[in-house]
Amino acid sequence: MELTPLDIRNQTFSTKRFGGINPEEVKAFLETAAQAFEQMSRMRTDLVERLKIAEERVNYYKQIEKTIQDAVMTMQRSVDEVKRSADKEAELIIAEAKARAVREVENTKRQAEEMRSEIEQLKQLRANYFIRTRALIRSQEELLRAMEQDQRSLAEDPSVVKRPSPGSGQVLA
Repeated sequence: MELTPLDIRNQTFSTKRFGGINPEEVKAFLETAAQAFEQMSRMRTDLVERLKIAEERVNYYKQIEKTIQDAVMTMQRSVDEVKRSADKEAELIIAEAKARAVREVENTKRQAEEMRSEIEQLKQLRANYFIRTRALIRSQEELLRAMEQDQRSLAEDPSVVKRPSPGSGQVLA
């Protein structure tokens, strides 16, 4: 039988002669009350134990949550650090690429200037070649004229042989 506080308050005992209470009823009621309180005490102990286990689980899960939060914070810091490092490395790569590009441009400009200079030298050599070739052709033409003149002179008077002057480049026939 389950005993409530209202049952205890409303419990009445039959009276015996001379106005006393029936001791067996009182004893039976006290036994019932004691059993009810024992059962409630066991239930309370069981509930307290279950509450303790539940609190330990809550604390365990809170500990796991804190560990996870710490891990997330650590991971976020690591991600931020990796990102900063990657940004610095990207800036360094860009700076190196710009420096390399500037060197390449300067190198290309220098090579172009060297080529222009070489072209000018080749133009000068060509002009000198044409001048020397014209001079050679003129001197050869003059030599041919002189030789033709000698041939005509010989044809008109075979007894006249002209001696060439030194350095004239004339060849005797």
